[in-house]
Amino acid sequence: MIRIDLEKTKPDTKQTQILVLGLFEGEPELLLKRLENGLLSLVKEILENGEFTGTFGSSYLLPTFGKIGPNRIMLIGLGKKEVYSKEIVRIISGKISVKIQELGLDEFSLIPFSNLDKELAEAIYEGISLSTYRFSKYKSVATKLPELKDVTILVESDYHEIQEALDKSSLIVEAVIFSRDLCNLPPNDCPPSELAKVAMALTDDYELKVRVIERYEMESLGLNGIISVGMGSSNQSKLIIVEYHGAPESQKPYLFVGKAVTFDTGGISLKPGEKMDEMKFDKSGGCIVLAVIRAAAALHLPLNIIAMVPSVENMPSGSSYRPGDIIRMYNGKTVEVANTDAEGRIILADSLAFGIKTYDPKGVIDLATLTGAAIIALGANVAAAIGNNVSLMDKLKKVSEKTGEKLWELPLFEEFHDQIKSSVADIRNIGGRQGGAITAAAFLANFVADKPWIHLDIAGTAWTQDGTYERSYIPKGATGYGVRTLVRFLQEESHKN
Repeated sequence: MIRIDLEKTKPDTKQTQILVLGLFEGEPELLLKRLENGLLSLVKEILENGEFTGTFGSSYLLPTFGKIGPNRIMLIGLGKKEVYSKEIVRIISGKISVKIQELGLDEFSLIPFSNLDKELAEAIYEGISLSTYRFSKYKSVATKLPELKDVTILVESDYHEIQEALDKSSLIVEAVIFSRDLCNLPPNDCPPSELAKVAMALTDDYELKVRVIERYEMESLGLNGIISVGMGSSNQSKLIIVEYHGAPESQKPYLFVGKAVTFDTGGISLKPGEKMDEMKFDKSGGCIVLAVIRAAAALHLPLNIIAMVPSVENMPSGSSYRPGDIIRMYNGKTVEVANTDAEGRIILADSLAFGIKTYDPKGVIDLATLTGAAIIALGANVAAAIGNNVSLMDKLKKVSEKTGEKLWELPLFEEFHDQIKSSVADIRNIGGRQGGAITAAAFLANFVADKPWIHLDIAGTAWTQDGTYERSYIPKGATGYGVRTLVRFLQEESHKN
């Protein structure tokens, strides 16, 4: 991991390969008044002559000829000041780290773009560290770029609390990278059994308890939804449960449930062949909740947390479940299978009902690459959020605004429940094309009892795809969407205890 430190040093005297300065477009005076001595004289003429104006993402390299401590100066454009935000900071910080690597350097120093606080420091760290991520496990000859090792943020006074925030950010970034690595694994190397092994291995480094429920135990428990979806595959289904106990047993836990279909062909209701290779990402929800509980344990949060990951492979075969089947779920409700490609909600439903009955949580959040309808409604950069609790939803919205992981609430009106009524069972697993993301949530609502609950449909945001907005800190492939938001949510909740 990249090490980022704060240092109380004058920029003129800092011995560094390159010093980075940020410039708001058309406002050179904002930067110049923060500089002095030799650094000011080197930069002033360039800015006053208009050689560099600070347009978003632009850069300008300037040698110092040994006149000051840094070997070189990089000016980076911050764009218009009126649209400056923490998300802009992440993107710009990512662009800086990519440019530094392209220059063949392994360290740099940075003057903060604006007044340094915890959130600005966290955004800088996330942008720098996440932009360097590459999934090269299967490359015979990986692209060789120098490894960025050290970054120094130059400050004018002591900032011990901000350094502490940076250290915590490193643990969250590690969790995001953990989730990306898992999500990016191909289906031949990541069947449900491999995901279970990864979860079990977490106990080596973190104070976590892991339980893996196999098919024979699922049968005795009545987890027929999970069993049914996985019947067509030779890779046996698993229900992975990870427990973190950072608070007294009397404190009710938060329950996170993540869909982990390690590959989704659609089953008998076979998907089109185009882009079916992307269905390795259908395990993203499960990978994310594993990353969240890993981060919570690393941060020693004073909370109790349960991560539940139903993991299956949805394949067509002579033993597959079929359209027309009726499944009696864990909570006793019966489901008519109208389409075997609506499998994620079935495994989530069993897990939600089982998790709520077993752990009596104070709040429930599930994540799933659940519907193409969510992408049609909101595009590839915003997750759909649907739930039954205004307070929990408001908390999550506020946190997502800080992390830049966008979500948008969709309504769960009564008429959506009508769309999934069945003439032969309690409910159907699809409700037609209209409001498809919401009817999927309406299905899940049958399995959460009266618990505060939010469903996040991350089908558009879990990996980069058509329409994904280009951001420097999100390279091609799995994004790790949701890890930073959910960990930040837990951090804020822990402060209330």
